[in-house]
Amino acid sequence: MEELTRSAFQVVVVDAFGATSRYTDAFGAVGGQVIQVQSTADLLAGVVPVDPTRFSHTLVYDGDFEKLAEKLARLQPRAVLPGRESGVELADALSERLGLPSNGTELSAARRDKYLQIERIRAHGVPAMQQIRTGDEAELQAWHHKLGGTAVVKPLRSGGGEAVRFCDLPEESAAALAAVRNQTSSLGEPITQVVAQEYLVGAEYIVNTVSCDGVHQVTDVWSTDRITANSVRDLVVAQVLLDVDDQLVDELVPFAHRVLDALGIRYGAAHVEIKLTPDGPRLVEAGARPSGLPYYVADVIGEGQLEWAVDAYIRPERFLARAGMRYARRTAFAWAALVSPVSGRLVRYRAFDEIRRLESFVDLTMVVRPGETIAPTTWDLEYPVILTLRHPVEAVLRRDLNTVRFLDGAGMYEVDSVPHLDSVGTE
Repeated sequence: MEELTRSAFQVVVVDAFGATSRYTDAFGAVGGQVIQVQSTADLLAGVVPVDPTRFSHTLVYDGDFEKLAEKLARLQPRAVLPGRESGVELADALSERLGLPSNGTELSAARRDKYLQIERIRAHGVPAMQQIRTGDEAELQAWHHKLGGTAVVKPLRSGGGEAVRFCDLPEESAAALAAVRNQTSSLGEPITQVVAQEYLVGAEYIVNTVSCDGVHQVTDVWSTDRITANSVRDLVVAQVLLDVDDQLVDELVPFAHRVLDALGIRYGAAHVEIKLTPDGPRLVEAGARPSGLPYYVADVIGEGQLEWAVDAYIRPERFLARAGMRYARRTAFAWAALVSPVSGRLVRYRAFDEIRRLESFVDLTMVVRPGETIAPTTWDLEYPVILTLRHPVEAVLRRDLNTVRFLDGAGMYEVDSVPHLDSVGTE
């Protein structure tokens, strides 16, 4: 690797995979380079490798924290920040250890553990849902019986909707616990307990932010579209970027700021999921890292979490001078996912021509390609196809989203239930 010029600076991003690999572009635009720290020896489920030449250095954490911290100290980074959920706690520890702008480690667990998170905001006067943390099926059944209604059971430290179960009966909650206990999550962590929470009735929204020294800037706000499919209630199928002047934004943002303050998020990107219930806003969960949508936002708004994070860590005076400005949506924008109800060997998708003719259609990404195995979609890593849509008129975009739902379904997928004989032993 070539030596850095004196004018260049470096920042560390822990797990700069997926959309956050674009931190290399955001910091590069102001003369910086990114050091990639991989938080695990092996890549986690669903993580796609990034071209190492995009980084000034790549380091792999082997469990020896002091050795890693010493290596980074010699490189003199200006900041350490997480790229994804798996990097949050290590980024907290490294930034604190190196004396850099940091959220600190005192509340790191509450920023990752879904049970501790809700208890933390409740302790700070933020209205919160009922919940229990347990690894005991009898205890969970007794709690659910007292709760009444529907409970949501999920691992304490998972992401992307992994292993989330909506349970109407106490026996279903117990079965959900039994199904995941002693498994390993997609983030590589053992599941010994779950959090069970009351089901929040209401529409769900996302508030994305970046913070600098405790000052929070809203970068983008989204509504979510959900369906019930494949035994999953509230499966996310689309998110629509809200106009900043939507009255919902003014209700969501103050609540999101209260959550950030309670969780001790003073620096960097955050992703806050909120339901607007009949009793007011309630936190679903929050992440102290960027959303998966920043590069969409930069295209539609002009800047998003990645760009604001550059200012938060490298140009704080610029951040603070602009903090509080309202983002301007240039056009209506959404992403959408197809939801497979089938399993087998995918032969083809039947309605792509109709999708591509939609007025708002921008792009289509096949996650599962013809010839590969497809399964019923139950969480984020099982979407077979991702779409992006854009149109100056939001009503047109909403119509096209509804058309996507009409086209999707069993008729979309041509599958072979039995693998071809000539493929046996070759995969």
